[in-house]
Amino acid sequence: MKEKEILKVNAKHYEGLEIREDANCILKITNYNLKYCDIRGQVFKEIALKDIVNAGVISDKHIVEKNKSAIGRGVAGGLLFGNVGLVLGGLSGTGKKQIKEDVQYIIVNYKENGEDKVISVYVNGAFSGSKFVKCLNSVVNLSKGDLKCPKCGKELSISDIKCPNCKIIINEKAYKRLNVLGYVFLGIIIFVIIILVIAVLNSGKNIDYSNKIKSEMNISEEQADNIYNILNKVGIDKFDSIKADSESLDGFEGYGSKGYRIKSNDIDNIIIYLDSNNNVICIRYADKDYYRNGQILNKFE
Repeated sequence: MKEKEILKVNAKHYEGLEIREDANCILKITNYNLKYCDIRGQVFKEIALKDIVNAGVISDKHIVEKNKSAIGRGVAGGLLFGNVGLVLGGLSGTGKKQIKEDVQYIIVNYKENGEDKVISVYVNGAFSGSKFVKCLNSVVNLSKGDLKCPKCGKELSISDIKCPNCKIIINEKAYKRLNVLGYVFLGIIIFVIIILVIAVLNSGKNIDYSNKIKSEMNISEEQADNIYNILNKVGIDKFDSIKADSESLDGFEGYGSKGYRIKSNDIDNIIIYLDSNNNVICIRYADKDYYRNGQILNKFE
């Protein structure tokens, strides 16, 4: 069965690992193991779920200052954690340890070669520590059970929502959450598709108008696109026709200049003048300049 990550939390080492105290680390729960990783995700300690005896969380609400010498590592009759009988071996040693405010200690008891071991780390915030320990204990309990599909008997992973063989739903709550996420994801996809379709349609219209300009003015595609962009800037994003008027308009804006009349649904007889290099000199309507020499002077509403 493929290993899957179920939950992870960022923490700092307290005791039990071969790294310095306060070193940043990441705890990851998978369907097979509890992993202690460095900040790059490299695993330096891995505990099989079946070897975890218990896990608990304790906060500064329960301990403000501990005389570590009074506890002793793993000593029977030492301080127990709540009702689960967790020995706080992670707080053993000598001297005093000042517990930081708003800190949650995640303490894990496990077996290694028949020996009792303890690892303790701490995280900021009650929610993250409690949530992680609750998930870990749940996964550990499941791993010690007989994980088989009740219908077909196929071996299951604790992260399975459906049986991979007969497809019946194993985890009803997770299935409902997955459905909600699926609908949200589907909605996002549909929204993106609509936006793309609109963009493509608008892009097609832009190409049509640029082609009209290119054909009528007998200019390059790049020049036509540039002229259409300038028309857009003054508020002419669409038009019915653009026609040359050599007899009346050519030469009006200087030697070699050319004039064209633009007709749209709302406005007729918009005039655009080009120089001999097909650059826009000006756009004029009703004796009023809307564009001249690279400047937007007015806009069509």
